[in-house]
Amino acid sequence: MHRIETEELLRRWVPRAVAGEPHAVGVVVSSVRPHVLNFCAARMDEGTRAHTPAEDVAQEVCLALTRALPRYQDRGASLLRFAFGIATHKVADVRRKAARTVTPLHDVAGPGPEEGVLDEELRSAVRRQLALLPEQQRRVVQLRILQGYSAERTAALLGTSVGAVRIAQHRALQRIRLQLSRAERADTVRSAAR
Repeated sequence: MHRIETEELLRRWVPRAVAGEPHAVGVVVSSVRPHVLNFCAARMDEGTRAHTPAEDVAQEVCLALTRALPRYQDRGASLLRFAFGIATHKVADVRRKAARTVTPLHDVAGPGPEEGVLDEELRSAVRRQLALLPEQQRRVVQLRILQGYSAERTAALLGTSVGAVRIAQHRALQRIRLQLSRAERADTVRSAAR
């Protein structure tokens, strides 16, 4: 849909979406999303997109827009321009995060024999923790992280929403990190006691 057509559609549906009508919110967000996706993709370089795909940023923008709709006040600028403002901030956040992600030199060189053993121990510990996750979280981690599927593809495969996939992934990884750090602390205490 061209931007002019989208603007006309938004003029009709935004007041109803602001009033909280669920169907209107869906129409508004689905109309804005392709423009937001193009906006994000145009402002993200290859390195940034490798860190976080433009589709993920556009999804975050749409979620933020959905949350902001009840408080939205038309001040002469279109809702599309408002969404682009949100997108500008989300893209900047992703750029900052991608810039902070540095590949350590030892990761580039490859693991030595000792690191290979440690890596296998870590993989084994992660597999054990993965087995302890609730079914939905385990399936999300397997599809998103181990198989590399996008959040959208994972949601389609599991018959759920993209937001639910992201929440399940976040909770699963948080749970795994917590358990691994507890196990590491216990190992440190045991080593110190020797």
